[in-house]
Amino acid sequence: MTRPGRARLVWTAVALGHLAPVLWLFGECLFRNRVPYFRDITFYYLPNDVFLARWLRSGLWPLWNPEADAGAPFLVAYPVDLFLTWALGARGGLIGGILLHLYLALCGATSLARRLGLGAWAAWLAGALYGLSGFVLSTINLRPLFEASAWAPWVLSAFLSLLAKPSLRAAAALGAVSGLQLATLGVEIAAQTALAGLALVPGRAALREPRRQVCLALAGVLAVLLAAPALLGARALTRDRQRAAGFTREQALGHSASPVVLAEALLPRFFGDVHSSSDAGYWGQPFFPEGYPYLVSLYVGPACLVLALFGRKPRLLGLAVVGVLLSLGANGPLGPLMGALMTSFRGPVKFFFLATLALSLLAAHGLERLAARDRPARTFLLCGAAPLLGALMLVLAPEASLAWLGRLVPEALSPRARPVLLEEWPQYLVTTGALGLGAGLAFSLPLPWRGAAGILVVLDLLVVNGPLNPLTQAQYYELQPRMRAVVERAVAEGAYRWFSYGVGNSPPLPWGRIGPSDVWLFYMDRQSLMPRAPMLDGLESAYDIDRTGWAPRGSTLSVAETSPLRFRQHWSRLRTANVRWVLSFVPLPEDLMALRDKVRFTEIAVPLHLYEMKGALPRAFWVSREAAVEARGVLQATNGESLEPTDAASARVSWERVDPHTMRIGSSGPPGYVVVVEGYDSDWVAEGADGRPVPLLRANDRYWALPVPAGESSFTVSYRPAWRRPAIGLASLGVLLGLGMWSRSRPSP
Repeated sequence: MTRPGRARLVWTAVALGHLAPVLWLFGECLFRNRVPYFRDITFYYLPNDVFLARWLRSGLWPLWNPEADAGAPFLVAYPVDLFLTWALGARGGLIGGILLHLYLALCGATSLARRLGLGAWAAWLAGALYGLSGFVLSTINLRPLFEASAWAPWVLSAFLSLLAKPSLRAAAALGAVSGLQLATLGVEIAAQTALAGLALVPGRAALREPRRQVCLALAGVLAVLLAAPALLGARALTRDRQRAAGFTREQALGHSASPVVLAEALLPRFFGDVHSSSDAGYWGQPFFPEGYPYLVSLYVGPACLVLALFGRKPRLLGLAVVGVLLSLGANGPLGPLMGALMTSFRGPVKFFFLATLALSLLAAHGLERLAARDRPARTFLLCGAAPLLGALMLVLAPEASLAWLGRLVPEALSPRARPVLLEEWPQYLVTTGALGLGAGLAFSLPLPWRGAAGILVVLDLLVVNGPLNPLTQAQYYELQPRMRAVVERAVAEGAYRWFSYGVGNSPPLPWGRIGPSDVWLFYMDRQSLMPRAPMLDGLESAYDIDRTGWAPRGSTLSVAETSPLRFRQHWSRLRTANVRWVLSFVPLPEDLMALRDKVRFTEIAVPLHLYEMKGALPRAFWVSREAAVEARGVLQATNGESLEPTDAASARVSWERVDPHTMRIGSSGPPGYVVVVEGYDSDWVAEGADGRPVPLLRANDRYWALPVPAGESSFTVSYRPAWRRPAIGLASLGVLLGLGMWSRSRPSP
């Protein structure tokens, strides 16, 4: 076999080798019908995917979602998600997207390491350390960050390839992968990718050469063109949103890491099991503003850190330091500067991406250096000996060990920390220590076998980070028969919206006999139709919390408001949002609500109550001219309160939703207004039966209304976002430009 042929075989084997950890972590999704459920997957991404799949397969790219927030703009413009959801359906697209992007992350970091001149073993290690790091695996339930992280090393690899051999083809490749990364809307990761690219530039003169500058400019133009639907759509979404107004300093820096939190990057299961539903299994609550981490792990492991120290690449080391300092946010020296700059973004812990990427590459360099040395690296053995010694101390002298640790971290002396430190720490420290010790000893083997040290380092990541994204039975997303029957009876009574407090927003509830895992908490929230879970059943809801900062003004409740104990403070908003059905484990006021049914679950000792809102507003209703006043495009009640239906024997209103973008409204009777309880947006356009435009007024602050003349009238109201056609045109131009650059290019020698 020729040398090039042998090299291709080796790199093909490396790429195929990355399939093993992907299947280790998520193979049960393919072979045992298991599904991911953790956090935002259940309450945000899968419900959105169900809605998206339904309409994509009907031939419509939905940009308005009537099933959440009482109607709001909706944007999925990332081509990979669109294709997978269309081709595989909601659940298949979710699982396929996780498998694909995890594999892309692994192979991408390997490609980048190869571009930096590393051999096959070291490049494989770089990919495995990056893709299996706590940071990357923690973002799986934060889809834009995960997908952007998967493309990041490919962007960097294409960037270095262009600098090495500038050509139109290289520019097309860089533009394509950069455009895909931008389309994920993981903007924070894209910005860090650009910063990492600058750190990896081989020399100052590399960016001054005119040919390279032209190619980089073309790549940038191509990336923006290809990502135009996502970028222009996101820009439109910022209208009247919190991201446009800007986050406060406290909001922007809320998820700042602390030195104690950063310790979990080196110590396995530092805070315990994040999926435990009991305080006995997790003690990290005091270190996070909401009592729960934004990223559930930052673990890269002590062996990775020691290998990185042997890497001896100042730029990569500097990049890692910058990532750590930025992730500290308010707890670090850059806090004041970040507070002033981070007005549209939040969560400084996201900047640990830089540290993770840099440490992965540094560790790969370290492996290659140590494997080539004549003498074994005795200092490397410390990464195995230190955890083993720590485990031994906790077993032989538990009280003295806790007292010493308590002087460093006072929270470690809390009752919830004790069982974690004494029961979980020893077993994980032994595993990490044994693997680290084995990796150190592997460097004493003959040269061809020293790469086995990397396998042991990766096994440590799989053991520690593998449980970060647990799976459960596919039936998890199905309503129990009793609950489904209750829902079907309510749905038969007309088009009304739902609201639920679920388990998570209720006071502590008495649980039945269940295991100490958060799967039961999420399962019961799904069964009780916690927003946006109703979308899984084709139901419409209102007043979720704003998880992303993209929700329209006035369409959500704050976290503090989402408690059944504060029902009287927001019941009127629910009523005017066409919410008729409210689900609560806690009894609600009988003067405002009528109890319609109860559902008992074996998992919780108290029943779930289905309440009917007294006087819930219909989806569309008629208001007389005397009861309302119009001024500057806004319709208000003359009494200064919310608009209510006007009793008139001859007034009739009909309402029909054709698709997410189209509604038909009919009215008959005296002149007045038809109020439609659907989210207001300036891109809604109303036309009469004759095709002439009809003014669309904001009503009840959040919704809209149409003026209607006497007699019978019919209207078609359509959602026509102004950015859609230009964005599609620009993306099409980008595709043509990219194909032209690729086909006409002749790489320079």
